Amino acid sequence: MVPDSVIIVANACQVATTFISLSAYLPQWIKIIQTRSSVNISVHSWCLWFISSSFAFFYAVVQYLLNDRGWPLIISTLASLGSILFTISLIVKFRMRKA
Repeated sequence: MVPDSVIIVANACQVATTFISLSAYLPQWIKIIQTRSSVNISVHSWCLWFISSSFAFFYAVVQYLLNDRGWPLIISTLASLGSILFTISLIVKFRMRKA
């Protein structure tokens, strides 16, 4: 049996990944918005990351339903999905303007 203190620390680490990931997205978003161009960014890659994150979100929800634990994983995967969707929307928006 895993001690509750370890579970609390693990949950905190999982929530921290949300903020770390969001900080990694910010420079990309700022660059796209400032240059108003997304010509050199692969929308296909971002779509694959969206699919991957969707699977991770599904896994997190199933684990939560099975074990009644794992809400930090749901939060982080949902934040990742939202960030990826926002990035894709920026790519599409500024790709159209450039063309």
